[in-house]
Amino acid sequence: MSDDYGYQVRRLESRTGGVESELHSLRTKLGEVEDLDYELRDVRGDVRRIEDDLSTVRTELTELGEDVRGDIQDTEQALKRLTGRVQALEAHLLAAGGAPLADLDTIDPEWQKLARTASHGWNARSSLLPGHQREAHRLNIRHYEGAVEERDEHRDKVVEAAGVLASQPRTSREFKQAVMDFGMSRTLADSHGQRAQKLANTAQAARAALAQDDTLRQAKASLIEQGDKAERKLNWLLRGRLADAIRDRALLPMWFVTVLGPVPPAHKTQEWMDHATQVLAYRVTYGITDQAVALGAAPDEYVPRRTEWHRELTKGLRRW
Repeated sequence: MSDDYGYQVRRLESRTGGVESELHSLRTKLGEVEDLDYELRDVRGDVRRIEDDLSTVRTELTELGEDVRGDIQDTEQALKRLTGRVQALEAHLLAAGGAPLADLDTIDPEWQKLARTASHGWNARSSLLPGHQREAHRLNIRHYEGAVEERDEHRDKVVEAAGVLASQPRTSREFKQAVMDFGMSRTLADSHGQRAQKLANTAQAARAALAQDDTLRQAKASLIEQGDKAERKLNWLLRGRLADAIRDRALLPMWFVTVLGPVPPAHKTQEWMDHATQVLAYRVTYGITDQAVALGAAPDEYVPRRTEWHRELTKGLRRW
């Protein structure tokens, strides 16, 4: 099996070297825009094929030795370097073709207003109990109610058995069965009664928390709804601006290209657009103007929405 992996690694290295050769040839032809565009598409195709091969090999890494795993990692790093160089050449190609500059940083005041409304809605929602917490409270209540139900059911059986004991002769079969039922049911009733007593305070606190949350949800429903609408509209506007820039083959800002590349990928284009739109929304919401770093610096201290959003976007950008 190691021979097969070695073959795959050598094949990847060979194809990487082929891409390097094409890139060298590509750099000598920057003045020939039409030929550049054609060759650059071939380079992108080779890079994507190498990525697919790496993905296949990566799924089998658990069976590989350390040496082969190191070869794969080296190849991945080489691929990243190649991807960066392809992106730089793409920018040169677009510039050579007289491509316009994409303006993703001029923000309409109305967009800023939408971002503020969306933030207010998010803050209102964050003051509510999350779904998993509400479900935990409901579960505590159900446990208590279940214990009470079991206790009452066995208490009824105790009363029923006592009636038989009071009305039937001691030597009868019914009397003997009632003696057994009485003892067992009383034991179970006491057991479930003690359990219900232990769960009572937790259930009471859970009911109070849910009631308070219900009241808060009703009071903030309008604010949350307005925030959701504002967020959807802002995302639609930002996505439209980005789509227009891509359609016009405009040169995207350096802060954008650094993390998302100069053009959408051929695969997972929808996910790329969604993530790029979220990066734009973050910049609008928090007034990020850094021309080199897409998200700007991380917050110095924990700010619920901003810190979590920054962390989520940073993690997502590693995919691209």
